[in-house]
Amino acid sequence: MERLDHSWQWLSDLTTKGTGVHLDALALVYRRPRIDHAVPGRVWHTQIGAANAIFRFPDQERWNRNIMIGATPAERSEYSLDLLLGDYALSRGYAYAACDKGTPGLTLRDAARQISEWTLHYRALTEAAIEAVEQLYGETPKRTFIAGVSNGGYVVRAMLEQYPELFDGGVDWEGALWTKGTRHLLTTLSTYVDAYPILMNWRGDCTESERHKARDLLLEAGLQPESSPHWGVYMSMYWVVSLWLYGHNLDPEWGPFQAPWNQAWLNDPSPLSGYPWRERAELLNERIEGFQNTGNISKPLLSVAGNWDCLVPYAFHAVAYSDLVRAQGAGKWHRLYEIDHGNHVDALLVKNRNRQEPVLPYFEAALRYLEQWADHGCEPPASGRFGHIRRFAGDMDLFALGAQNDV
Repeated sequence: MERLDHSWQWLSDLTTKGTGVHLDALALVYRRPRIDHAVPGRVWHTQIGAANAIFRFPDQERWNRNIMIGATPAERSEYSLDLLLGDYALSRGYAYAACDKGTPGLTLRDAARQISEWTLHYRALTEAAIEAVEQLYGETPKRTFIAGVSNGGYVVRAMLEQYPELFDGGVDWEGALWTKGTRHLLTTLSTYVDAYPILMNWRGDCTESERHKARDLLLEAGLQPESSPHWGVYMSMYWVVSLWLYGHNLDPEWGPFQAPWNQAWLNDPSPLSGYPWRERAELLNERIEGFQNTGNISKPLLSVAGNWDCLVPYAFHAVAYSDLVRAQGAGKWHRLYEIDHGNHVDALLVKNRNRQEPVLPYFEAALRYLEQWADHGCEPPASGRFGHIRRFAGDMDLFALGAQNDV
């Protein structure tokens, strides 16, 4: 990696106060993090395999001798975690690196590109970050952590399962669970896209019996009844496009998934309706097996997840993964923190918070607990349900977390 020495740019502030904020980053947070000081250092933007990657390293006197790897969600860019994780990491002295998993935008509509690439790109990113630390700082990092959200949370879990030698622990925020034989995203999104238009009588002649059955199906597929005021925005922003994208990639033989993306589906998703996931379970299991989560971890992992999650339902992704870890005999390495009234995307609280609880403060507090666990052997709180950040964060300075406006 000789070229590293020739590609770095020095900046007076590596945080978003100095670099500006990418739209992908704004889409993930309810409030911007508190930044008390500039973080001068070097930035390098490059490609790692097929992935676009960003490296931000503080000046040596500010470096805490650790690396934080950011695992990005969905199809978002390498900048998407800048507010959610990057500013936190840089302000605490971490060398920070993230990539777009190699599949930004609608890349996964190409059948030659696969979800299984994600861990390969993150392994290459992590190895590149470790080598860069050794070149720039002249020493080996003390700790390497990984943290991410949604399908980035899947990456966190998978990296700790597959490459434990590279990491000292991780935090996943509402990680998606991909394991054969479970209610993964294709099995729930198809129900949401089919049943929600009936519940809301988009057709205009839906009977009360039909609407009642549709609601029952939505709840059976993991949605919480109290989160219903938010289902409409998830339908328009996430459910339809996610069903098509992951269906197009994992089951392109099913006729409706073969069609190119059509924006009109957001108002009439019926061309995608009726996905027979139970009938196609054997095929899906074969394709998921190559990148599935195992729950076999040997390093600390803290999971935070909202029980109102309208995209990655809590029971099928958070609880099911916790059960998987315990089944592997690895329960001592895992904590699951259920955030009461927490939804999937904090940014949506800006327009309609209602009773929703921001999850970002819990995520940041979990990162602090991970540091204490790895550095001092101080085990974090037991798994449990939390309805306010004060109860979860203990004696932490809440104004240093993302809770400064919510205490």
